[in-house]
Amino acid sequence: MSNNSKFQIKTSDTIKCLSSSENGMKIAFGDNSGNIFLADNEGNIIWEKNIGEGTYGIAIMKDGNRVVCGGKDCKLRMFNSLGNVEWEINVGKSIWSLSVDPNGQVIVIGTGDSIAMFTESGTKLWEYDTRRAMVGVGVSRNGANVVACGDEFLYCLDSEGTLSWKKQRSDALWDVDIEKDNNAIIIGGWDCTVHSLDLQGNELWNFETNGYVRSVRPLEDGGVLAGSHDHKIYKLNDKGEAMKIFDTESEIACVSTSLSNDLIYAGAGNSILGFDIHEGHVPEFSNESIDVEQTDNEVNESPMSEEYEPMFGFGMFDEPSPDTTEILERDNYVENEAPTSTRNYSTNSENYTSNYQSSSPTYQDNSENIDRGGEYREFAAKVLKGDVKNYLRLGNAAWAEKRLERAAEHFRKATEINPDEPRAWHNLAVCNYHLALKRNPDDVEGAVESAFGPLEIAKEKGGSEYTSVNKTLAFLASQIGIEEKN
Repeated sequence: MSNNSKFQIKTSDTIKCLSSSENGMKIAFGDNSGNIFLADNEGNIIWEKNIGEGTYGIAIMKDGNRVVCGGKDCKLRMFNSLGNVEWEINVGKSIWSLSVDPNGQVIVIGTGDSIAMFTESGTKLWEYDTRRAMVGVGVSRNGANVVACGDEFLYCLDSEGTLSWKKQRSDALWDVDIEKDNNAIIIGGWDCTVHSLDLQGNELWNFETNGYVRSVRPLEDGGVLAGSHDHKIYKLNDKGEAMKIFDTESEIACVSTSLSNDLIYAGAGNSILGFDIHEGHVPEFSNESIDVEQTDNEVNESPMSEEYEPMFGFGMFDEPSPDTTEILERDNYVENEAPTSTRNYSTNSENYTSNYQSSSPTYQDNSENIDRGGEYREFAAKVLKGDVKNYLRLGNAAWAEKRLERAAEHFRKATEINPDEPRAWHNLAVCNYHLALKRNPDDVEGAVESAFGPLEIAKEKGGSEYTSVNKTLAFLASQIGIEEKN
């Protein structure tokens, strides 16, 4: 149990979503196996159900008795006070996030490719196509405004489902919510920062944590509750200053609180933790809020600090990263057959190279498409068309700035210039893996599969002299429960 938690509820699988009633007397939560629970504020289970597949969105209605939820099984369900299904709708696609307006009149869900609004009785009001999974969603009072996020994109819609604006952030987002009376939008994501925005999407302040921000909730007093990968829950005031910090022993997946803010709840690993607001510790030095003016598509170009955790687990769990060692001379490459795996991921390298390159977007060699990333400015003077070394350097620099999409473009270009350079294929595979996890953190097998093809090419092209690929292959194999054969 966490040092300062009031209670702990253990579950058999990872907690994915959490909601508190207004008075904090009840909490509802769901896990990755589709188990749904309603508990009281002492940690006692009132009822539990299983919907068969992972639950990714849940909310207690304003009356405090009913629970609405959605998940992988594509169904939106309302449970009554006894835990029986009051109504059920098949929306035809997985539900990735869910929110209910403060008055309990409308339910908003984020699906695998859209945002949709329903009445509390389950009638669909509208749906807006996004063509990407909406991993976070929030709604203000009576559904006046809806916000949602997926990948690097942030959406704001009005009560009729008409797009007010769409903006691209500098990195992928995990969660978004909106203050009940539209005073502020709160977002958190892979940049390890809590951001407060106005209703037009302009930045008001931000607060940096030591891990990516998985969950954010506006508070009644104008502050923010945020859960981070650094195992901490932050209670911030309306200026973005840390007032209380709660320590846990696991990554925070979701947070919630009562209307009075006296009770705070968090999903951490396979546990629900309850906290008394007075038990959190006051930080010795509050992180000063930063007033920022940001335009659409603005990119954060400041270099990261040495202790900054740029991506999911990097430096913490020995996950793969690009190979930045000196490029091997081609004469040292030793011909070697592609490895055989116990899984069916093996691909003929010539076919893979041809198919992969022909289906990839064309890389444009001009500064406009390179974007405003610092890696371009740093190496622009060195880039010579056709020089694979420079594109590897560009990719490595983009990676260091946490810009996976840009890094993947540089590494992909390197494979086109010199298909025999193993480092280019290896680094592209690493980017593929982490980009896939960012899009769907639960599809580890899919992420491994996206990396396996280029990794096999890297091993074939590099031969026995190129050993960096072996560690990456071994790690990916371990993620799906097999042993890589050398």
